Amino acid sequence: MRRPRQLSPPKRRRTSDSMRYYYLKAAEELRARIVKVGPGIGEETANVQLMVDEFGKLADDAEKHGTQVMLEIMPFSNVRTIETGKAIVEGANKANAGLLLDIWHLSRGNVDFKEIATIKPEFIKGIELDDADRYAIEPLWMDTIHKRRLPGEGVLDVKGFIKAIQATGWNGPWGVEILSEVERKLPLDKMAARAYNATISQFEN
Repeated sequence: MRRPRQLSPPKRRRTSDSMRYYYLKAAEELRARIVKVGPGIGEETANVQLMVDEFGKLADDAEKHGTQVMLEIMPFSNVRTIETGKAIVEGANKANAGLLLDIWHLSRGNVDFKEIATIKPEFIKGIELDDADRYAIEPLWMDTIHKRRLPGEGVLDVKGFIKAIQATGWNGPWGVEILSEVERKLPLDKMAARAYNATISQFEN
């Protein structure tokens, strides 16, 4: 998997609109609960007001298709902090739109899990669990798509992250995202069983 290539602004808009149409149409057909939205990968700064406006429009489109949208915080993007993420979703202020919190992205971005408590519960729309090695390979994009570990098999504070999320009152589904050059070679049933067993063991009781 390669890192997305950079396109000119007009081409980016056309590509984005095309993907938007098909993803939301697919969400409607499949009755998807929510659609994940990526920020500007490889971009240093965020035009927060522009993103507020566009994220709000996206949420309105998603509502017409009977689904929700969640913006993922990523360390190699223009939305790499909880502060920026909150500014966008709170500014858009849509009931069907919020943030996706993935322990890998927050940890690699040196985000303190204590900051999770500053997010209004209604703006947390999705959670993803996984783990990682102590040292990331470069570029970081390659680390995220090839080197993730099963929860408990790396150095991330998975249980601490779970507790921070539970403290918000989160009662939605817990996602597991294991992008791994090792795990993806396994048969599907074995891969699923390994992911489930490793993840469930991180929950107390």
